[in-house]
Amino acid sequence: MNERQKLAVPDLVGQPVHIAQEIAANIGFGLAAGDPDGPGLRSRTWPGLFWVTSQDPSAGSVLERGSQIRITFVQDGQARSDVPEQSGEGSSHAVLQLRSNIGRA
Repeated sequence: MNERQKLAVPDLVGQPVHIAQEIAANIGFGLAAGDPDGPGLRSRTWPGLFWVTSQDPSAGSVLERGSQIRITFVQDGQARSDVPEQSGEGSSHAVLQLRSNIGRA
C-alpha cells in the first residue's frame, strides 16, 4: 500500500500571497481561496500585492502531501495595517488579533 507523506502545515498568515504560494509549493501543498468553481487564486490576486490574513488548517497541523491550504487575503493598502506582525506567536493568535482589530476600524 502506498501511503502519502504527512507534512506539517507552515504558518502563512502575514505573508504576501505570492510568497505563501512558493512556501506551500516548496513543502508540497497547494493554496486555495474562495469558491472552488470560481476563478483561481492567481487570477484573483493579479495584478497587485495581497496579504494572507488567515489559513485553514492552522500552522502546525499535519496534512498529506498534495493537500490544499485554504487562505483568505486582503489587497495591499486595504487592511494591511490590521494584519498583526508575527513575533513568535502562532497564526491563531494573529487571526484573533486581526478580528479584534477589525472591530475597532
